[in-house]
Amino acid sequence: MRKIRTALAAAALAAVAVTAAPAVAVAEPMHCTSPAWGGEYLCGNEYGSPGMAEYVYRDGRRQVFVIGTDHAVWTRSSSASGKKGSWSSLGGYLIGGVGISASDMGNGRFEIAARGSDYKLWARRHAEDGSWSAWTRIS
Repeated sequence: MRKIRTALAAAALAAVAVTAAPAVAVAEPMHCTSPAWGGEYLCGNEYGSPGMAEYVYRDGRRQVFVIGTDHAVWTRSSSASGKKGSWSSLGGYLIGGVGISASDMGNGRFEIAARGSDYKLWARRHAEDGSWSAWTRIS
């Protein structure tokens, strides 16, 4: 009986020690909003400041890219006169900021890239017709 009580006491102390251990803090990315574009997205540290990349077409249209709070790439565009469309997701699960990785491919063709959860760089290409390629690992 004494061995059982000793074992129970040791188990209870072990449980207290485990629950009393301090938690390791994981830094939550900052959340930002853009007065010009709206929306909430990840920024700061690995997501960059201001956490947004912008592509300007030769005809004056603009397209902005952010990493949303769901870790996907989100984009929104505006006409040359400034009228904005709605946000749309380009998918992915990214752990770093998005950037324009190739910008002068002609006729509205360009490439965006961001770091995936595997710590590799992933990219999507914007075609002349407005369509997007699938995500491709580039490093």
